[in-house]
Amino acid sequence: MPDKRQCGNDAAAYVLGALEPEELEAFRAHLASCAACREDVAALQPVVEALPAAAPQLAAPGDLRRRVIDAARSEPKDAGPAREEPDQRRRPAPRPRARRRWGWAPSPAAAVAGVLAAALVAVGIVELASGGSSGTRVIQASVRGTGSAELRVTGRRGELVVSHFPPPPSGQIYQVWLERGHAAPSPTSTLFSVTSTGTGDIGLVGDLRGVSEVLVTAEPSGGTLVPTTAPLITAQIS
Repeated sequence: MPDKRQCGNDAAAYVLGALEPEELEAFRAHLASCAACREDVAALQPVVEALPAAAPQLAAPGDLRRRVIDAARSEPKDAGPAREEPDQRRRPAPRPRARRRWGWAPSPAAAVAGVLAAALVAVGIVELASGGSSGTRVIQASVRGTGSAELRVTGRRGELVVSHFPPPPSGQIYQVWLERGHAAPSPTSTLFSVTSTGTGDIGLVGDLRGVSEVLVTAEPSGGTLVPTTAPLITAQIS
């Protein structure tokens, strides 16, 4: 297997959509045979998808539209290319450089995307962990059967930590649900299993504002839209 530190450089560019078409095609083919890159993509994808929801939503100033239009109108219009003097000697056009196909060394765009992805991951982890607020509330959850679980709530974000919890039955996965008031539980895309020792540290996808309970059920692989089993974990927020 290639050195993970080298071949994984394009994983960040891939999840950010920064690869050129030829590089994208080559990297997709590479993923089929490289477990290291598949792990990198799987680790980066949820963070990139969650970043838009992690950033606080701010209202734009009321005069923003007017200022943008005024700025656009004040820009000088393009007068077109400058005329070349008759006696000006023409220089030969530079030879185009051959495009590099995807390989172990990242292209400049991929390298920039890699740095950007690293920054996004760092910011995303902080935002997802803090939800824009300081202080974490730890809620002990009730567990049906063996094991223990606690919900750590920071701002609008949650993290579920389980210990000595059995793995899901064959062909099933654990799915997280959010219940608001007396409404039916809403499905989330948070699916998880546990390690061989029964532990798990799961960052919840979704805003916990207005949520009264966080539930976990065992569902068919891929998750469902409606719970099919009784909750195995129940954490009451309010």
